[in-house]
This record gives sequence, C-alpha cells and structure tokens, in this order.
Amino acid sequence: MSFAILLGMKWCVGLVLCSCISPVMKFGEGKSAKQAQHDTLNEFIPSTLDTSRAYGGAVRNAKVIVYADDEYRAQNLHWEQTFGDQLDRANAVLEPQFGLHLVADYHVWNHHAPGHALDEDLDDLRALDDGRSTFAVIGLTSSLGLVSATFELLGVATIGGNHVMLRGFADLEERKEFERVFPDLSPDERARAYETRRRHKTAAILLHELGHNLGMNHEEVEDTLMSPRYSDHSTGFSVPAHATIQKTLDQRLGGVRQEAPAPATATTDPPVPDPATVHRKLVIHVTATQILIDGRPRDQSDLSIAFSGEAALDPETEVVVQKDKGVATARVTDIVDRAKAAGMKRVSIE
Repeated sequence: MSFAILLGMKWCVGLVLCSCISPVMKFGEGKSAKQAQHDTLNEFIPSTLDTSRAYGGAVRNAKVIVYADDEYRAQNLHWEQTFGDQLDRANAVLEPQFGLHLVADYHVWNHHAPGHALDEDLDDLRALDDGRSTFAVIGLTSSLGLVSATFELLGVATIGGNHVMLRGFADLEERKEFERVFPDLSPDERARAYETRRRHKTAAILLHELGHNLGMNHEEVEDTLMSPRYSDHSTGFSVPAHATIQKTLDQRLGGVRQEAPAPATATTDPPVPDPATVHRKLVIHVTATQILIDGRPRDQSDLSIAFSGEAALDPETEVVVQKDKGVATARVTDIVDRAKAAGMKRVSIE
C-alpha cells in the first residue's frame, strides 16, 4: 500500500510529478505560469468516491475499537475528531454500498515505538487486543516524513482478520509540496485543493485496509481501492472486490438469512454429518526460519504444489495461516496469495 516522494520540478521546462500526485504532465505552451498551474491543479482534484446505493437491506452497526499511540496523539491534538472525520467519510461509502456503519470506541494507547515498521506495530496491536469482542481493532500511529502513495507505507491489515494499523496523514509534507508545485496560486485555492485531496486519500486508505480485513488481496487494477497504490482517480471497489467484501460482511454480520435447524427431540437420533460437507483444516505456521504445514516443515517453493494438490481434493478445505511475532506480513501475504491462486476458497489469518 505506498507512495513515492515528489521529484524536483523546473517550471521553465515542465512540471514532472510522481504518481503520488499525478502522472507526468507539461504546462501548455503560450500560457502564463499562473494559468498553467491553475489548469494542472484542476487535474489534481480527486474523483468522488462512490456513495450510490448498492445494498438493499437495512444498515447494520458494527463497533470498531480505535487505539491512538503516543506519536499519533502528539501529531493530532484533537485526534478523536481527526480520525472521526476519516471514519465518517469511509462510512459514507460503506453504508450505501454494503449496509455497514462503523461506530468508534476510542482508547489511548501507551505505545512508543517510533522506529517500528507498520507490521511490527500491527503485532503489538494484536497483542494488546485480540479483537474477539469487536468488528475491528484499528491502531493509529505517526505519519511519514514524506508524501507516499504505496498503501503498505500508509497502512497494513490482516487479510481475513480484524486488525488494522494506519499512519496519520503527512499534513506538513503534503502542504509543502502543494506550495512548491503551485507557488503562483492563491493560498485559498491551494487550500481548497489540498483539503479535497486529504479527504479522498484518508478515506481511501481506511477503506483499502478494511477491504483486506474483509477478504480482499491486492488487485492489479489501476484506480480501484484495492490496487496496491493509492490513486486520486479511484472511485470505489471493483465488481469482484465488492462481491467478496459483501459476502464476507453478510457472513460476519448475518446479512444473509439462514434457515434455523429443526429442534432435536428425545426420540430422534443426533444427525450424522454428511461426509461430503465435512472439510478438513490445514494449518500453516510461519516462524522466523521455516514454514510448517500441519506441523511439518515445508520449503516456500513447495507451497503452491501443496495447495494445488489440496485444492484438487477439496477446494473448501479451511486454510489457516498463523505467524510468530516479528514475522514480516509480506511473507504471510505471499502464502495467502499462493493458496488462493491454487484454488483454495477458505483462507484466513489468525
């Protein structure tokens, strides 16, 4: 999930920006610097996130527990309001699209680890709160000292789990870039464009990470919320991503009506499970030095073969990936991707 730093620019030759703000662009010939900057600024205005109604049922409330660490609170004095605004913008998408409204329960997190990578912070968050009593556990930490577009630098989440770590918005760095790139525009004009971009970007980051919690890996589809890179042109989730997220939500929150089982009587023998509906559980344990499948060491290169063989026997086998503390999230994500690519349908991370 990540962004590159804006490159240096020379107005006399043309404006060149990394994808964190825009693809390569040049000012039109014959225009003043101010007019050229004004035209380019209009191209930086983000697309509007999709808030059209797609969910046909009643909106369901779900609690998220939000922990703000020492660095986040130091950078955001009114931190509950700061994140609350971000959550409101995400809810503006989640409610009409998926019938979900998230309600935050805020907590101070006495956590000071400024040198930590996000996946290390995520491990600390999971140790703090196992998430069993809530829909999701969200940790907030300090922003980066750069303008980033890669989602992995801005947030990280457990795929199929319910833990999310988010960085604060790099407010100072983003403002500096706007001032440097658009020096001839009025402060009000820059401020309006900057605020529109901030609102879009922070909502997109939160929605992206929640998408991981709700079963989605990255999609190599540009300008969608589950792309590995943030885009100011993204308006929502792709059709496949939307379907996966909706299915997971309905399973977790009871959006799909299910028939109640017939009550057992004293004269009725207990039902015998149909062998065709009993699926085994495959446990993948990732340590710092090896990968264990059902307790037996396996090479990373053997995983795809093992998953393919299992999928041929029963694609509904439950694959559960466990990792020791300190194991990089990227290793776990690779295993999940291999399992799904092989045809395994039920993959989760504990």
